[in-house]
Amino acid sequence: MIEKINDISGVSPASGIKLKKGARQDETAFSQDGLAVSSFAREMANISNELAKIPDVREDRVGDLKRQIEEGSYSIDLDALAKRLVWAGINRIEE
Repeated sequence: MIEKINDISGVSPASGIKLKKGARQDETAFSQDGLAVSSFAREMANISNELAKIPDVREDRVGDLKRQIEEGSYSIDLDALAKRLVWAGINRIEE
């Protein structure tokens, strides 16, 4: 099971780690520990960091819609709404 998790996460055993110059093989385990992270895992971490910068609410869009509603200029395309409702019903999704 752990092997499957490692394959998905991109974490692999740290093998082939070279000791620092002058380090002895019998030094503490701390000097021999390591972690190898795949390029896929690094890329996923970068994407996650970039996505965290995007706000959950598009304040500019919300503000524009509020303004339109207050002014009475907001209109709904009933044909597009009907098509979307039919499509959602056929595909059994909730939106």
